[in-house]
Amino acid sequence: MTEIKSADSNPIPGADHPQAPPAAAAFDPGQTRLLPPKAVLEKQDSGRDPGLKPGAAPGMVAAEKPWQVVLDWLRNLSQASIIWISFSIILVFLVVLILLIVQSGQKSSTFRSAATEPIDAAAEIRDNGLTPSYSSRKASKPVHVLTDDEFAGTAPMVARENGPIFSAAIDPELAALADALKKRSQMLVESRTVPRGNSVSRVSQGEYRGFKVSVEEKIENQQISSEEVTVTMPRRGFIKTVNRVLESVREIDLGGFVSELHGAGLDIVTLPAPAESQVLQVQLRAVRIFGKPVESELLISGKSVGKIFLGMPTARLENMLLSSYVVLKRKVLVNEIYHDVYKVLDQSNEPLFFVYENQGRIWGIAIISEIFKTEKGIGIGSNLGTIRVNYPRVSVGVSEKKIPYVKIDGVDGLFVIQSEGVNVARRIFPSQTKVVSIMIGNSLEFE
Repeated sequence: MTEIKSADSNPIPGADHPQAPPAAAAFDPGQTRLLPPKAVLEKQDSGRDPGLKPGAAPGMVAAEKPWQVVLDWLRNLSQASIIWISFSIILVFLVVLILLIVQSGQKSSTFRSAATEPIDAAAEIRDNGLTPSYSSRKASKPVHVLTDDEFAGTAPMVARENGPIFSAAIDPELAALADALKKRSQMLVESRTVPRGNSVSRVSQGEYRGFKVSVEEKIENQQISSEEVTVTMPRRGFIKTVNRVLESVREIDLGGFVSELHGAGLDIVTLPAPAESQVLQVQLRAVRIFGKPVESELLISGKSVGKIFLGMPTARLENMLLSSYVVLKRKVLVNEIYHDVYKVLDQSNEPLFFVYENQGRIWGIAIISEIFKTEKGIGIGSNLGTIRVNYPRVSVGVSEKKIPYVKIDGVDGLFVIQSEGVNVARRIFPSQTKVVSIMIGNSLEFE
């Protein structure tokens, strides 16, 4: 930081000032005077120079006091000289004041948000003894809570007209499970419309945890008049429903269907229904990641990213990272206090994440690489639909800078999402909206 030094508030008058008469010459502080301006040598009758102080050597004249010299100099200044000196002092004062204001403005704008600016979490790390010396940005209201209630599979407690395939009790269960898979797959893919005569068919083909789901809905007067759903199992077999009634199956039964769901990391929950209700409701809950588990060093969980956690001493962080990563460290000034910011890259110089320091400990982690994921596979590039079908409860809000974010259970941080198409006030959350950055804990703004 450039240190601004105050200019001299007492400038020496320039050479263009009018000169006083020789008898009362103006004092020049740049020179050493051997004689005072009005020194006069007179011969005394006593043979002793009256200008000498007792004990002074003969031939020397006593000099006036410095303040008396300055007063004499001021008395001999012309009115024009006084005006110019006053003007110079005022001008210097104004220049110093302007420089101080500019410097203050530079300090306040030291940090500029990037396009995918991380958002500071509202909570402070109090359990680690950290008290931030600067404020976190608070999320603005409202924050909407989205649950998986709308993904519950429903089916009427009836069988097809020509008789049930298994039984009047089992057929609705299979149909409800197929409906639950249909709703989840539709969150992950975009459907297309196909005109057919006086009606429109909406078709979607998606996959959810290995289950391939094909849906065709007939729409009349903007209402779904009929639908057909076909679910192909990950291993073998399929089932087909028409208007949520089991129509046909192949190489699968209820036990096999349940086994396929458990193998995909899903639990089945039968929801309570009113006593007089003729509808069966089931819910699917993701209990683990589908596919290969996330490596521990890449896992986002709670207040940690891999082996790095909030509150960790930065000295320990440096020792841990320097052996395997490229680490760039710089200081940023916030409220007259310098803080360390670490930019961590892999060996190919690909950026991975930022670490923010406060009082010698990790205060926040900003993830910018897609390789880090939660235990259910959520990371940068995941869309809102994927988050919702994997987590039964998520919160969606927007920062004071109008940046939308998502919070999920089990992670002490924010998943920043694209703003295009999102309208929190009107509860419009497109399922294809993607995560662009992840903040664990808190962060500083950086360029």
